[in-house]
Order: sequence, then C-alpha cells, then structure tokens
Amino acid sequence: MGAMMSAQTTAISGLNAATLTLNASASNLANADDVSPVGGDPAYSPIGVQQSAQPGGGVVASAVTLKPSQMLAYDPTSPMANSVGLVQAPEIDPVSEVTNQLVSSQAFAYSLAALKAADEEQQTLLDITT
Repeated sequence: MGAMMSAQTTAISGLNAATLTLNASASNLANADDVSPVGGDPAYSPIGVQQSAQPGGGVVASAVTLKPSQMLAYDPTSPMANSVGLVQAPEIDPVSEVTNQLVSSQAFAYSLAALKAADEEQQTLLDITT
C-alpha cells in the first residue's frame, strides 16, 4: 500500500508543478504590457518555476522572480514615459511563455495519467484482498 501512496503522491506533485508553471506563464503574459518609469520600481517582475526532485519521488516546485526582469521600451504615448519616450517594461518573451504553457499542459496530462493508473492499481489490489 505504501508504494501506491508513493505513486499517487508523485503524480500529485507533478500535477501541482504543472499547474504552478501554467499559472506563472499566464501571469507573465497577462502582465507583459505593464510599464513603469525608467529607474522606478517595476510594475511587474516576471516569474518562473524552479523544480527539484523530491526524495522518494515526485517534484517540489516554487515560483521565483526571473532575472534580468526589466528592459527599456520605447513608448512615447505612455504617461510613464520619460522625456525621450522610454519606459521600463517586464522582459517577457511571448513565444517562450506559450511554449511553457504547452509543456506544462503535457506534464499535467502525463501526471494525471499516472495518478489514474495508480488509482486503478490500488482499486485492483483492494478488490483482490476483499
């Protein structure tokens, strides 16, 4: 029974990591156009997800601020623009973010399949023992 719980725990950790990655990427895309004055506090700092293996299986995921997180952009119509039309914007690559979303959706699907398999195996074991 311990091995089944381990398989389920591993699958759930994968689901959690994939969800966090998708949420971070969605947040980055939603805030890609946020700007602030040059030299001021950033309006938004892009985030990523750092994952590490968990002893006994599974993964631990945590959101981290990406560096470098800001770039200068030319937007003379922005009320935040300086005298030469520059604003500070988050450095977000939309192609990378969409790729992160596709990868995380596949990771979610694989983790869900693993969880279903572990659940079916556990149910089979319970049927045999009763």
